[in-house]
Amino acid sequence: MSQDKRASLAEAASLVRDGDVVALQNMATQLAPMAVVRELVRQQRRNLGIVGLVAGIPVDWMSAAGVMDRFIGGAVSMEQFGLCQRYRKGVEAGAIRVEELSETALNSRLGAAARNLPFLPTRGMIGTQLIDMDPDNLRLIEDPFGGRPIVACRALVPDVAIVHAHRADRAGNVQLEPTAEWPDLGIMPKAARRVIVTVEEIVDSSLLRRRPDRTVLPGFVVDAVVEVPFGAHPTSCFPFYGYDTALHLAWVKAARDDDATEAFLDRYVREPADQAAYLRAVGGATTMLALQRWEHA
Repeated sequence: MSQDKRASLAEAASLVRDGDVVALQNMATQLAPMAVVRELVRQQRRNLGIVGLVAGIPVDWMSAAGVMDRFIGGAVSMEQFGLCQRYRKGVEAGAIRVEELSETALNSRLGAAARNLPFLPTRGMIGTQLIDMDPDNLRLIEDPFGGRPIVACRALVPDVAIVHAHRADRAGNVQLEPTAEWPDLGIMPKAARRVIVTVEEIVDSSLLRRRPDRTVLPGFVVDAVVEVPFGAHPTSCFPFYGYDTALHLAWVKAARDDDATEAFLDRYVREPADQAAYLRAVGGATTMLALQRWEHA
């Protein structure tokens, strides 16, 4: 019988320790594991290094709450909602260190770890200063087969990867709808030492076997799976629901002021004791139904 990987949010978040390097699935306004992010803030994690391809509001919340002290990745943006102001403020103040990588370099570093290789090559970043800025992890080397020079990208092994998906079974086999496939999901969890997955629903394994092509992670790489309806909110989980425009805009306004930032985090992140309380705080059933109809996106 397969091991039961089901856990509570608090139990899953306890797999993240102070100082860990945490790979966080996120594509700006889409499919971020926000329920775990809020739990990390509530548990007052500190000194986390966050790995992201295109990180958005979760990085801004963790920056504001003092959870993270470094970012490793390509970009931090909330797309049409603008810059992540608290992340920017942390970087400018020296509280957050940035290890900037191109998308190809990050995928190469994670890909090397996923394949248990010391490095993978890319030709991205050649001609930029990024290689010189990180000589411990990026090296311009000669092609051993006589071609043009390549960049050797050292393996990046996150302590924990955190992802959100549509469904899983109790053994941690994870499925995504094909409309929400992201390039980092196939690499990040396989590169990490521990993997936390939140899903919209936990279903019987027989349902997954009906569409095996949608299974993106096997249970043996997953350490904890948590059922969290609307667990990506305020980002989207297409096609189940869209991103919450109103909450993004409320955060953008609050993030420009220290007191307003703290009030926002208290109301929506620290004070709600669980996901149900959080959903009530952001508007309850009325808001969720509107998001399912894509009326707030």
